[in-house]
Amino acid sequence: MNIALLTAAGNGSRMHQDIPKQFLSVDNKPIIVYTMEAFQSHPSIDAIIVVTIDSWKDVLWAYAKQFNITKLKWVVPAVNQDRNPLIMAYRN
Repeated sequence: MNIALLTAAGNGSRMHQDIPKQFLSVDNKPIIVYTMEAFQSHPSIDAIIVVTIDSWKDVLWAYAKQFNITKLKWVVPAVNQDRNPLIMAYRN
């Protein structure tokens, strides 16, 4: 099984927006949906998992339903980067 792992957990703080950049719309469609559609239509991809901001998980599921992203199987909340041991180790 080939699974596409999308990391969409940034909060877009440098953009000074209330909405994380991956959820901003371009031509009436959220950016994250364009990415999911690319993997939805790829014949070698069997499933999609998205790591995102915990408070946006339900929004992501709603977009998947609205845009018929049937390969989305898991939405996982992101770990706080300040407490993630892998990131902390990398920084040191």
